[in-house]
Amino acid sequence: MTNSSIPPTMRAWSYKGRGQLADVLNLTSDFTTPSPSNLGPNDVLVKIEYTAFTPSASALISILPNWIHTLPAVPELVLSGTVAALGSNVAAKRPDLTIGARVFGGTSTQLYFKGHGALAEYCPCPEEQLVVIPSSISFRDAAALGGNGVTAVEVLEELGLKKGEKILINGGSGATGTMLVQCARAIVGDSGRVVATCSEGNSEMVKRIGADETIDYRKHDPLHEYLAKEHSETRFDAIADTVGIQDLYTHSPKYLRENGRFVNIGAMHIQSGLQGLFGYIWSLCVNLLWPKILGGTPRWYKMVTATPNQFTLSRSGELAEKGHLTAMIDSEWEMEDVLEAYKKLHSQRAKGTILARIPR
Repeated sequence: MTNSSIPPTMRAWSYKGRGQLADVLNLTSDFTTPSPSNLGPNDVLVKIEYTAFTPSASALISILPNWIHTLPAVPELVLSGTVAALGSNVAAKRPDLTIGARVFGGTSTQLYFKGHGALAEYCPCPEEQLVVIPSSISFRDAAALGGNGVTAVEVLEELGLKKGEKILINGGSGATGTMLVQCARAIVGDSGRVVATCSEGNSEMVKRIGADETIDYRKHDPLHEYLAKEHSETRFDAIADTVGIQDLYTHSPKYLRENGRFVNIGAMHIQSGLQGLFGYIWSLCVNLLWPKILGGTPRWYKMVTATPNQFTLSRSGELAEKGHLTAMIDSEWEMEDVLEAYKKLHSQRAKGTILARIPR
């Protein structure tokens, strides 16, 4: 099934090789549109309204060897838009995904390696990574929910957060952190406690969306020393680190309960390229494999790289409909201004999700 108005070419940002974003990314108006006839049987072609920027997706441009994926390639993974075409198996599996249906979610790593990304007018996505947008939610908000909202849902599922527990969110004013604060508040309830780090200037906002306490990371550096002093008596049940501070985990027994859980979603620094990748791999190996008897940190640890699926997408949509989750959007950029949007993303000063509006 296909929308007959799909053009043969489209506007898209693309790159032809590894490098720094400003050097390799180019906007073209004649990029070949993914053909409906070439869709996988379980794939959906989406006409994009909004694309959400993610640090991990932009990091791939400076890390991936040219031989590992199809070039030229379109960056980014998370989107909202309308269904333009369906693979042969989709109608039977997903009757909700009809031509013209409003959807949000993202494309897969497999399709990304074939050159397909979300920073374009059209993008193929696996049907299992799309859901219909609730009627009360806009395309704009849905794009934010499909990226950072999904990450927050998955992180808190991994942490097994429960009512009445105490959680630390490191990086509470960022795109993912603002979603985590809201979701955590909804889960732990009035009997629980949400603590978040942020700058002094963002403290009021982070408290407004659900934090009981904020910690100024600039004033209290190193953070782990402050936590050991102030939170050793009533330790945390869970910690979600959106920044990627190794010392926060290494010293966590001083402020994380013995059966506490630690999830890291910010270990690979986006500015560091291959160096950041190798550092991430090293930290992951140490945290997961180094025996506790030989000095390894005696606390549960997991690194999460969230991938949208029907459960996490539907859950983020439900939370938004019920008023427990508001899409926190830092800024919206026109397609021509994508390089400026990336500068804002890499500044690590965004107060929410950064979006690109994909014009008709």
